[in-house]
Amino acid sequence: MEIPIQLKQIAAFTKRDFFSWTTYKTAMTTQLINILIGVFSWGVAASYVQKPVAEMYNSDYVSFLVVGIAIGNLVMPLVQGVERQLNPWTLETVLMTGISIPVFVIGNIAWNYIFSVLTFIPYLLIGTSVFGARLDVNIPSTILAFTISAAIMMSMAFISTGLRIVTKSTDPITWAINILQNLFAGVAFPVVYLDTIFFQGASNLSWFLPQTWVYHLSRLAMLTNASLTDPKVLLEFLKGGLFAIILLPIGYRVLRWGVARSKKEGTLGWY
Repeated sequence: MEIPIQLKQIAAFTKRDFFSWTTYKTAMTTQLINILIGVFSWGVAASYVQKPVAEMYNSDYVSFLVVGIAIGNLVMPLVQGVERQLNPWTLETVLMTGISIPVFVIGNIAWNYIFSVLTFIPYLLIGTSVFGARLDVNIPSTILAFTISAAIMMSMAFISTGLRIVTKSTDPITWAINILQNLFAGVAFPVVYLDTIFFQGASNLSWFLPQTWVYHLSRLAMLTNASLTDPKVLLEFLKGGLFAIILLPIGYRVLRWGVARSKKEGTLGWY
């Protein structure tokens, strides 16, 4: 059975990026050193402020951060790949090559994604063995959490890319959402802590941000052994899944609209 041409193309892109990475020995070495130092840097910082994270996940701060790093290494590279490979600076060239957009995007992010997965391993090992992170993982819930998270974040990337193709600059919608994410999405602390800092009910705003569900579902699955057979857990996943179901077709339509409009106006290659 012959391997499909699309898989050969993706493999070729991945091989190219791997050899490109290993060619520059100094850059490769410094990147690996930065990863190692980064592991201990966040670990020491987290240990210094270590306290129970009992509000939502009945865990500790180091474990809380380890899951956040997992999201950053296993979900965010997909989003960054779409935004970097499909933009006003490259899209016209991509369409002229004859290679399909999915193959081009997957091929160009494959090595970076593999590398991100591999670099998460030392974070996990050092976090658990040196800094005492304790994960209580439910495998089916974790798989579903990362699937929903990837769909949500890819949708946001499609929307951002579609608008940037037209505006040729940062779009205001995803910019505003990303700014709010830093405070309201629970990246570095449970969102319910906002009720203590600001006013009672402030955390309610967080649940309207798609990114909140990315972090919340992953931490439920990896810190609390949340089973999908539990009605309360299932309800949380249904809420997060609703964001994915709504946003994914919207994101795809916005991307297609942006490409079609730029083609019509003759500005596809402008930047």
